[in-house]
Amino acid sequence: MSDISIPGVTASKYGTDKLVEGLMKAERIPRDRADTDLKQYKKEQAAWREINQHTSSLRDTAKTLYSFNNPFTEKTAESTSERAVTASASREARDQSFKIAISQIAGADSFLSPELPKDGKVPKGDYGFTVGEKSVNFAWKGGSYKEFLDALNRRSTGLIRGSLIQVSGDTQSLLIESQKTGAKERLSFSGDALAFALNTGIIKKNDQGSITPSATSVTSLPRSNSVIDFSSPARARDGLVLEYTLTVTDSDDTKTADVSPSSPETGNPGSVTWGGLTVQNSPPELALSAAQPVPETPAEPVRDPQVLSLRTTKGIAVPLPAVPEGADKTVVSVPLSEYGDVNAILANNRNTGRTVSIDSIRIYDPKAAGEYTPVNPVSVAQDAMLKYEGISVTRKTNSIDDLVPGVTLSLNEPTQKTETITIKPDTKTAKESIIQMVASYNRVMADINILTQDKPEIITEIEYFTEDEKKAAEERLGMLMGDHTLNAVKASLQRITSNTYAPGEGNSLHLLAQIGISTRATAGAGVDATRLRGYLEIDEKKLDDALKNRMAEVKSLFGYDSDSDLVIDSGVGQALDSGLTPYVQTGGIFATRNTGLGNQISTTEKKIAQMDEQLKSKESELKSKYGQMEGTLNSLQNQSNSISNFSKQNSN
Repeated sequence: MSDISIPGVTASKYGTDKLVEGLMKAERIPRDRADTDLKQYKKEQAAWREINQHTSSLRDTAKTLYSFNNPFTEKTAESTSERAVTASASREARDQSFKIAISQIAGADSFLSPELPKDGKVPKGDYGFTVGEKSVNFAWKGGSYKEFLDALNRRSTGLIRGSLIQVSGDTQSLLIESQKTGAKERLSFSGDALAFALNTGIIKKNDQGSITPSATSVTSLPRSNSVIDFSSPARARDGLVLEYTLTVTDSDDTKTADVSPSSPETGNPGSVTWGGLTVQNSPPELALSAAQPVPETPAEPVRDPQVLSLRTTKGIAVPLPAVPEGADKTVVSVPLSEYGDVNAILANNRNTGRTVSIDSIRIYDPKAAGEYTPVNPVSVAQDAMLKYEGISVTRKTNSIDDLVPGVTLSLNEPTQKTETITIKPDTKTAKESIIQMVASYNRVMADINILTQDKPEIITEIEYFTEDEKKAAEERLGMLMGDHTLNAVKASLQRITSNTYAPGEGNSLHLLAQIGISTRATAGAGVDATRLRGYLEIDEKKLDDALKNRMAEVKSLFGYDSDSDLVIDSGVGQALDSGLTPYVQTGGIFATRNTGLGNQISTTEKKIAQMDEQLKSKESELKSKYGQMEGTLNSLQNQSNSISNFSKQNSN
């Protein structure tokens, strides 16, 4: 039984399986060759895709350096006290420095209740809340503090917010706060909300006696003094605010003194009367020359912006904000807590041609809202008050974008002294953009060197490659050696970065090397091979100096309108963009190469699939033929065995 062999099932005792395998190996040579070609095509396609990606990145970074949004027109704002005031500048802001002094920042009403029982309830009723000119009203069915505040927050989004402050295990406090800043955005209660706020101790009746000035308006003429007394001293501890409106009227202050020329006065010569006859004495004859006219002497004009001051209870005059230039009405708010205890406004107008009118004078408590005042105010609605270059400014928000063109100020806290805001070119952003362009350039150059050369040191020289990138580079080393497209790109890049440009009259920057960007490749002994491969290097000190002192020239070096048609047509950035666009654009040279390889891959894959079918059929055919042959041989062998056995039997 051990001699039984089933073709196609058991191992052939004649070795036909090995014979078929050998024949099929020869048949598979064209298929294996096609598979090798397919793998090569895919590697080349991946290489072209990668270099297309890196070249596109280089073009994009180059375009950024001369486009409308180029980094050279970016501005940065620096504050001498970032804690108190910060600023952001748009491209439209001009380079400048200005001084800011903040007396108070804008605030919103935020009222905290005393400790309340944790199981307290808000009774049923109609609750009304007002912030400035906006109100929210809703009917409440009654319930817990949390349920009430949830309902309030749902109905007053962006206007009022309520929250619970856990004090202890059995008590908590209610915090009701306005979401809008500004002195006019006062939080008030109406309906059952007023009764609830009074009962819970959030607010109380305003029982503080009001302080009134002796006059609500006064006109201070040139060279005059005025006093406006208060009904009682305003104490610094009460946190009151003085508010008034200023109007300045300028008149001619160049009039001269009226000094007319005259002759000497000799008096009456006298007369004699006798018998009804009067004889008049003749006037004396003086040997004096005719009186000479006395020249008119102009009065010295006086321009003094310091007109107003406050009188302390000790009789000391403390200056108020200076009177502004111009005839526009200006509302001035002054926190009296900064001036101590005061009892009068003094107007000392030394000006010769300026009338200062003060109207709408009032003293008020910023914490009070009408006849009610908060018991525990976390903050109160107030305007931001600051001085810009000595001019008093009031705004209802801490984000001010209408004071300095192109600059937004963010007020964080009052300043202890005058701070300085400096607007200048954003050299950091410009430098980062240039470094990004150089990095993209060097990556493209590295790809071209790896693909077109077979020197292993090209890979080891690149320090920023990861281990995976090094392995991938080793597989691509010399893959496209002699490719004219890549060699043309490399030559074009080297030519663009070493060319001389003429970015306008008066601009002395013509080369990238002048701002510290070059290959630093030198001829002669001791040449560093890495510097001969086309990579760019940056002298940061030189670049920083150029960006700091010659920003406009650096900008023109990367992009310049040479014919005044409002289109950038010269410069390093423009040259890189226009030089690389034919390669990376849709349907460009790189895309065409990639498409060609894609077609080859598709054709080869179809060819391999067809070969696989042919090989499968061929193998089946060979196995069938050799199986038949084995069957015939087995049959002959069996016949031979039968004859042999028959002969043996006959012999026995």
